[in-house]
Amino acid sequence: MSGKNLSEEEVKRLYEEGRAYLIQRWEPRPGVEEPIVVWGEGAYFYDARGKRYIDLISQLYNVHIGLGNREIIEAAKRQLDELAYSSPSYFNVPQIRLAKRLAQITPGDLCKSFFSNSGTEANEAAIKLAQLYRGAPKIISFWDAYHGSTYASMSVGGSARTRQLLGLSIFEEFKHVPAPYCYRCPFKKTYPECDLLCAEFIRYTIEKEGERFIAAFMAEPICSWAGQVVPPPDYWPRVRRICDEKGILLIFDEVMTGFARTGRMFACEHWNVVPDVETYAKGITSGYVPLGATIVNKMIGDYFDERGFPHSYTYSGHALACATALAVIEYYYKERLAERAAKMGAHMMEELRGMQERQPIIGDIRGLGLFMGVELVANPETRDEIVPRGLTPEQRLDPNHNPMVYLTDKAKEKGLIVGTSPGTGIIRMMPCLTITEEQVEEGLNLLEEVIGETAKRFDLPRKP
Repeated sequence: MSGKNLSEEEVKRLYEEGRAYLIQRWEPRPGVEEPIVVWGEGAYFYDARGKRYIDLISQLYNVHIGLGNREIIEAAKRQLDELAYSSPSYFNVPQIRLAKRLAQITPGDLCKSFFSNSGTEANEAAIKLAQLYRGAPKIISFWDAYHGSTYASMSVGGSARTRQLLGLSIFEEFKHVPAPYCYRCPFKKTYPECDLLCAEFIRYTIEKEGERFIAAFMAEPICSWAGQVVPPPDYWPRVRRICDEKGILLIFDEVMTGFARTGRMFACEHWNVVPDVETYAKGITSGYVPLGATIVNKMIGDYFDERGFPHSYTYSGHALACATALAVIEYYYKERLAERAAKMGAHMMEELRGMQERQPIIGDIRGLGLFMGVELVANPETRDEIVPRGLTPEQRLDPNHNPMVYLTDKAKEKGLIVGTSPGTGIIRMMPCLTITEEQVEEGLNLLEEVIGETAKRFDLPRKP
């Protein structure tokens, strides 16, 4: 069974076996059949029934170069012919070459890498590196953030969706502050009159928690979980100064924003800010093989050269993954995908601005490059949230009660994939960096149809 041209009987059997043998992730909806993906090319993928989808989130925001890229597939095959795996007790050639390449292309003096298997593991390593280096337990990060699904990475992320799961422990060493979410400022301030109160609140938190107990401030340069929140232009320079003044580390989680996604190779370059530690995954291999990376500056690297880093994984520095990453990185430069993301993102943003004028429930549009979010609201004047308050757990996942679930289901019916969650009005769009203008138009036309149908179904504001 190759996956193509399956009979309906075979498809039904696959669904039955999937339900029987797989643990469902996040919040399963009984009776709802998510696509069984069997094939993909570029910005499109096909399910087991042969239905085509245009994918505006590049699977899980990670297939930057699109599906089915033969150049990368052949590079992975060549490495498999030579060496698939070696113990992390040894070096291997792709591992060394990738570490050197990252040192060459990352900003500032970031220079030494530790390899893992995912963004979660890369962030877990960053947390431990910071705590050991500083001899301090606490990490400060944003509310409305997600940094992974293991205990430390889940604790450092402030998302209520993960922190409120019953029966799971949350480490108290992790403290949280508001993100620079200007559209919904928790301080009820307006930029620039606010004088970056959200940044100064980090200083306040460091002082109240005790500087000698704080290892680092950790965040995404653009906060994706809050809805692609792009901070004001002087926010990150201010935070960098605060970290320097207080002697704590700055960790950037660039798992989503790294590797040409935002119109720069790394998002921190938009603000000319260099962190002390930076983490990668997703785009480092474009999803073709799992890989995570944690890179540190020379000062931290020298510290662990002397003492060693008591942390490892069986697949650290996996030869196949590192060789694939090298091929993907060269593809970014050869095809000038950072520049392409900037240009295509500007075009997409212009189209979304036009959509906002026609669809009143679009409250805000934001992003950089092909990393953008659309926030839907029940009332554009008051910015009331589109997801009704007081929904029961069952209603929250019911398309008859929750507009965002309705929108997501309708989009899939039409063959459109966008990023949403049932708890917020955010639509995330991070298509592959190779997407064409024609494909952008196709996807956005479908999106506008779905937004209009959602507004009509829930009696939300619409243009006459």
